[in-house]
Amino acid sequence: MRASTIRGPTAVMHCETSLNSSPLESHGLDVSSAIAFDDIKANDKVLIRTRNSEYRFSVIDPVNHKGMLTGGPLGEEPREAFLIESIGKGENGALRDFRGLQTGARALFYLSSGPKVERVTTSKISGLTLVKAEDRSSLIS
Repeated sequence: MRASTIRGPTAVMHCETSLNSSPLESHGLDVSSAIAFDDIKANDKVLIRTRNSEYRFSVIDPVNHKGMLTGGPLGEEPREAFLIESIGKGENGALRDFRGLQTGARALFYLSSGPKVERVTTSKISGLTLVKAEDRSSLIS
């Protein structure tokens, strides 16, 4: 399955948020089911909501899926992370991966931790919001 390209106006000045929503956050582009890697550009931000947590992934290098991850058990200290894929069960119950993020699946990240690499897997994604960089910068001008 491949998500279609996401287009449309969004207006978010700042999306580093907590679990409590503020009026600014509701202006992001809520995605009903998926965000493909091809739809994520440099300086975009992705909000990933699960049942008990919210993660924020600020994209630095979209080609290598590299960015800064905060939220969930990581807390508010940004960590360098690589978004690998999302993993979920397909229609037949078999495990499937999706090259991007998908609701109902779990996001898989690898984090740099000195000489070690940590693996972070979220619980099932209940919601996704893509905040495009060009839409945030248009608010400043």
